[in-house]
Amino acid sequence: MRKFAFVVFDIDNSIIDRFPLDVVTDLSGLGWRLKLSKIEGDVTDTVTKVVQEKQSVGITINLIGRGYEKFTILSQWLQKYSAVNVPLALEYDDGVQPRYVEGKVTELKKTEKDEYNNLSCAATFTPLTPFFVNIEQTITISFSSVGKSYSFRYPYCYGKNMVENNEIDNPYLAPVPVTVRLEGPRDAPIVELVDENGTAYNIVSFPELSLKTGDYLVINSAARKIWYFNGIKEEEYSANTDPSYDTFLFAESGKSRIQITMDGANSGALTGSWRQYGL
Repeated sequence: MRKFAFVVFDIDNSIIDRFPLDVVTDLSGLGWRLKLSKIEGDVTDTVTKVVQEKQSVGITINLIGRGYEKFTILSQWLQKYSAVNVPLALEYDDGVQPRYVEGKVTELKKTEKDEYNNLSCAATFTPLTPFFVNIEQTITISFSSVGKSYSFRYPYCYGKNMVENNEIDNPYLAPVPVTVRLEGPRDAPIVELVDENGTAYNIVSFPELSLKTGDYLVINSAARKIWYFNGIKEEEYSANTDPSYDTFLFAESGKSRIQITMDGANSGALTGSWRQYGL
């Protein structure tokens, strides 16, 4: 049975609030459409670019019993999360896998309730992303002193700079955003995405950063934000990357690996995840 909900993401893409919808009907916009840029020829055309078009999602939310009261509660909940900087998403579970699309509810119509006190509300959700699956906690790297090795549930590492089982396999036609959390203690961390040839194509560096035990840094490439927690408070840290390199992490189509280097004798950990966009 298909299920729908509105959800809100935290800085690490975990869900911090959810509004489940009673019954949803009259669906539209759940498929996909591609836009081609091409050079037209006399006989054949040459495709120069392929992008996925964003389509508004139309749904009718059926509020079962106490329709007016539920409409007010839903409206107030959406109002709270309609601000510019709040990552609201529509959750769609078709019984196979939950998928998400970030955006905003841009229209919610109100009709008269029926004789059973039910209320049907046509809604429009305007997307900001393609539909995606959260690939959570797939990457885990832990560092101790040089020469030691520790194994974990997913990836593991040997010593300070060697990391294995850290692959990102992106079958989508465009780069996907990667989110990582760095925990101290560690100094001047550099996070890299490398291709199958071992060449780094995406680098985020923090040459002035010293994470102590209990400190952490979150690079959320989907939100295009970086947050730093210094043991007391959390602050926005996006302007503090090395300007010689990148600010966020986006895994190219195909297979990539994520790796981290740092100065000095460090321990601490890196956990990572990514949004797998799909048609």
